Amino acid sequence: MRILYFTQLFYPVLFGGGEYIFYQWAKDLSKKGHQVFVITQRLENTSPHETVNGIEIFRVGSPVKLSGTLPIGITSNLSFLISSFFKGIDIVKKNKIDLIHSNTYIPVFAAHLCSKLTNRPHIVTMHDVYYSAKDNFWKSWSKQEKISPVSGILGPIIEKLIAKLSVTFHTVSEQSKQDMQSSLGIKKKIMVIPNGIDLDEYDIQNKNTENQVIFIGRLVFYKNVEMLLGAFAKVIQKIPNSKLIIIGDGPLKIFLEKKAESLKIKNNIKFTGNIPDSEKIDLLSKSRFLLNPSLVEGFGIVVLEAFACRKPVLVSDTKPLSDLVANSVDGFIVSSHDVDAWAEKIIQLLSNPKLCDTMGEKGRIKASDYSISKLSGKMLELYQSVI
Repeated sequence: MRILYFTQLFYPVLFGGGEYIFYQWAKDLSKKGHQVFVITQRLENTSPHETVNGIEIFRVGSPVKLSGTLPIGITSNLSFLISSFFKGIDIVKKNKIDLIHSNTYIPVFAAHLCSKLTNRPHIVTMHDVYYSAKDNFWKSWSKQEKISPVSGILGPIIEKLIAKLSVTFHTVSEQSKQDMQSSLGIKKKIMVIPNGIDLDEYDIQNKNTENQVIFIGRLVFYKNVEMLLGAFAKVIQKIPNSKLIIIGDGPLKIFLEKKAESLKIKNNIKFTGNIPDSEKIDLLSKSRFLLNPSLVEGFGIVVLEAFACRKPVLVSDTKPLSDLVANSVDGFIVSSHDVDAWAEKIIQLLSNPKLCDTMGEKGRIKASDYSISKLSGKMLELYQSVI
């Protein structure tokens, strides 16, 4: 099969769930003998074309500097939209593409035009629905530093426009499916195939560093890291040598660094920014457990990564995070705004390494249910049914 992916972020940028899972699908399907082509955003210091793990990657549009989120400028997005459409037409004609699969947001429209003009089936993956999260989500998003105020207007419009397209819809959790139906009014069938990971990448030794915990994610408001810093300030009062590693970048990074300083905990917090996967996995393997206090999630791949490294997780009571974790078995589910409750659970796990190890082993068993090879097989079945 010959598959063409449209995704604005892709290898080597694997800092978010969307680009990560598209890369995992592409890599596994290529390994299984399928031809995979990817059109993605041109970033500074990247080649316009290269082959990685058998995947043909084409980078188009004006080169942009990654800042932890999708490119935000109207000019850069328009450049990508137009360039990706023409590149898609060219790839379809030259390689006899069987199917087009796109990632939200802007790539959907370029892929849809390409699909219509070349008469190829088109699958759209919507990871989550921010329109449904809270009435003020997009307003809050647009107030972040270095984020255009226009995004607060365009965000919900783009989500609703995508919902009206005549495409095959896929999402990664039952919660996202419900949001697509209830908030965006999508009536047609929505296929649910969860995210997965390559377990071989996490088959590493447990290297626990005493009293070190970790957060992995984009530094945006809905990741709720500000609350986490408040909780960690309370943890340090009980366990002074505890350390929090924060992996990721985004518009709130400077604000969060100042917050840590104002709480007088900056010596216990390390902001790494975006780092290579190998470094991320190494830091995760050295940490006692993972923290994910997000207010909104489409799935939560970092939870699977922690489980694969035999680490328990603390997550907010937000679906589908709370669906991934068995409370008091492989982690804890904590109210997303309860600073004291987060501090209490962090202290509990740091004070009980054996409990961490027991929970982590149970998490590793669960992670095997999310093998990328198994789940990309289900995606392939979807492709075949659409074709």
